[in-house]
Amino acid sequence: MKLVRFSPSSGGPLRPGIVVGDVVHDVSPLFPDLRSFISRFPTGWSPGDVDLSGTTRHRLREVRLGPPIDEASQLYLVGANYKQHAEEAGLDVPAQPVIFQKPPSALVGASEPIEIPPISTRMDYEGELAVVIGKTARNVSSADAPHYVAGATIVNDTTARDLQWVDLGKHRIVDWFSSKALDRSSPVGPWIVSASELGDPHKLHLRTELNGSLMQDADTSLMVFDVWQLVAFCSARVTLKPGDVISTGTPFGVGGFRKIFLKAGDVVRIEITGIGVLENRVEQR
Repeated sequence: MKLVRFSPSSGGPLRPGIVVGDVVHDVSPLFPDLRSFISRFPTGWSPGDVDLSGTTRHRLREVRLGPPIDEASQLYLVGANYKQHAEEAGLDVPAQPVIFQKPPSALVGASEPIEIPPISTRMDYEGELAVVIGKTARNVSSADAPHYVAGATIVNDTTARDLQWVDLGKHRIVDWFSSKALDRSSPVGPWIVSASELGDPHKLHLRTELNGSLMQDADTSLMVFDVWQLVAFCSARVTLKPGDVISTGTPFGVGGFRKIFLKAGDVVRIEITGIGVLENRVEQR
C-alpha cells in the first residue's frame, strides 16, 4: 500500500490515493489530503488499515502522479550530508546539519518533466532519500524520532550550479533561493512507502542513472547525520507537522563537479531499495 497524490486526467486536481499492485484507489472521500491520512497512521500503515472495497479505481499507468506532498506542507533539505559529496564539492564536512527549503512551486511528480528555465544552463541532479513526518514534532530527541516518521519517498534535489554562489566582497555565500527554488525543477515521488514496510532507513541502497549511465551508487548508512538526528535538529528549530518531508542529502556522484549538466531530452532515474523508482525527463522551458 503506497500513498500517492494523483489525478485521473492530465490537468485535473491532485487527490490522495493508495496504490496496490497496478491499481490506484481514490481515497479522497475518506482523506481530503495526505496530511489527514498520515495523521491517522503516524508511524506507518499496513494492508487492511484502510477499507478499499468501495473506492473508485484507476489503472496506475493511466493516471498523473504529482509530488506526494501537500501544498501546505514543508519540504526541508540537507546540504553536504555525505562525506564524499562534501569532498567533491570542495567543502568541509559540516559540524551540524545545513538545512534549506524548497517551495511547492519547485516540485513535480513522477509523471512530470524537470523544467530547466532560461536563466540556468548548469542544472544538476541529486538523488536523495526523504522521510515523511507522521505527527507534530517539536523538540524531539534522536531516540524518540523513529516514532515521528510515517514513511519515505525519493527526492531529486536539482541544483542550478550557475546560480548557486554569490560573491560578497572577499566572501562567498550560497544563494539557496536561486539555485534550489526554481519553478517545476525538482521531482518528488513516485509515492510514499510506509515506515512499517520500509524498515531501517539507514540500510537502503541508492542509485542514480542519467540516460542509462550509473552516476550515483551509495548506501544511506553513509550519511553524516542520520535520519533521527535530522528530525531532532529540525524539530528543535521549527515545529514539524504531519506530511512535512525531510530530504536527507545526496551522496557522491552528482554531475556538476564533472561538468555534466542536464539538458532537454535527458532522463534521470533514481532508485532506492524498498521505495521504488523516480524517473523524469528533462525539458527546456
